[in-house]
Amino acid sequence: MIDKKGRLFGLVSLIDLFAVAVVAAVVAVVYFNVGASGRPVVGAEQPVYITFFSPALEDFTVNALAENTPVIDDANGTFLGTVVSVAVGESIAIMPDMHGNEVASPMDGFYSVAITSRVYGGTTGGAVVLGGNVYAVGEEVIIWAGRAKTMLHISDIRVEE
Repeated sequence: MIDKKGRLFGLVSLIDLFAVAVVAAVVAVVYFNVGASGRPVVGAEQPVYITFFSPALEDFTVNALAENTPVIDDANGTFLGTVVSVAVGESIAIMPDMHGNEVASPMDGFYSVAITSRVYGGTTGGAVVLGGNVYAVGEEVIIWAGRAKTMLHISDIRVEE
């Protein structure tokens, strides 16, 4: 079985086999210790409210939003809940005034919008995990809500009490 040169069946060196086994063991240890800790620890699924906000949406987009419609992430098709409220207000545009100071002023034909959806998901560290994707406050996302497709940012995530 082992020849004069220390090869198993005349093909593979025992030292090479030992080196491969050591490397495989190190890779397994690193994966299970470091790789596993990189995954979010998610709590049990529970009702979560996600609020999406835009400081300025065109009036035709605002008119296409409706309660009781699904919210879908356009990038990956993840269901982000059902719209429970649409709050419309004066648009917020930050522009310089005559003196160079930045001031908030409304724009004609635009409105600020806060869309709140309700979904069942696991939470972790102030974020919600839906369909294997982590959504956190401050993240920008392109969504479908009703007949409207728009980019908003997540302004709040809270667990239903």
